[in-house]
Amino acid sequence: MPRQFRFFALLIAVLGCEAPTAPGNLDGLAAARARWRAEGSEAYNYEISRSCFCVFGGRRMIVTVRNGAVSSAEYLDSGNTVETALLTYVPTVPDLFDLIEKALQAPTAYFFASYDPTFGYPDRIEIDYSASAVDDEIAISVRSLVLTPPPIR
Repeated sequence: MPRQFRFFALLIAVLGCEAPTAPGNLDGLAAARARWRAEGSEAYNYEISRSCFCVFGGRRMIVTVRNGAVSSAEYLDSGNTVETALLTYVPTVPDLFDLIEKALQAPTAYFFASYDPTFGYPDRIEIDYSASAVDDEIAISVRSLVLTPPPIR
């Protein structure tokens, strides 16, 4: 058997053994989501940046979430407030978990997610939906999340 053929046969066998959604990815998502839910927070602030050809691609912002919904966001580069009509495109932490879950359920060319060890929120998400498509990749970074205590009554 020619040496080159053996190499390609081995490569195909190794790639064929890797499931598109590895069990560890689903387990990691479930554990992180459970940590986040244990916090029980519906109010928090965080910094987000997206690298993609999408709304807010390349922009960093500070996001304020109250009662489980994005109430405001501010661009870090200009200090301007994100227009109210665009706030529906700004994700909450549960929205980020949903994005990860959908990516794990679909075929992707590349997937990576990491989670904050204390609160469980996704702190890095990278998805390439198709190796043959251009500009379908997305990378999201979340940092500096601060839980906001509920108001005293």
